[in-house]
Amino acid sequence: MRLQNDSAIVVCIGNELVADDAAGYEVYRRLEPLAARLEYLGVGGFDLLAMLQGEAHLIVVDAVQLGEVPGAVHVIPWQELPEAGPEISVHGVGLREIIEIGRLLFPEKMPEQVTLVGIEGRCFNRTREFMTGAVAGAIDHAVAEVRRLVQGGVHE
Repeated sequence: MRLQNDSAIVVCIGNELVADDAAGYEVYRRLEPLAARLEYLGVGGFDLLAMLQGEAHLIVVDAVQLGEVPGAVHVIPWQELPEAGPEISVHGVGLREIIEIGRLLFPEKMPEQVTLVGIEGRCFNRTREFMTGAVAGAIDHAVAEVRRLVQGGVHE
């Protein structure tokens, strides 16, 4: 039996101290107030599962490496997330794998809809440095995409 919660949860992932990985944290800071539950998770991974409470829609915001130009903002629905191959997140375990494990272990808590808002990054290995210019310039676009998704918008 699935928990009844028709709301959305937005989970922003990223280490605020590591260059482009701070993108998720910066989106988190700019999203308040938001008409959805808003959470910040520094390093992602399985801790994401503990945050879920049966929301209908999970929106994950994270810096990604999909081979596009830095600063590109990707809005990727569940069915289009890569199933295998290199991780799209820099946090070790991909979003698809986390959700699939969650659906096995905690089916009542898992969202029906999952969307990744990914900000293409370039620099993930320099601590205490600012985001690159392209990534910093993409934050407002990512914030707008999250707000649109929370309001029930469809990606074009």
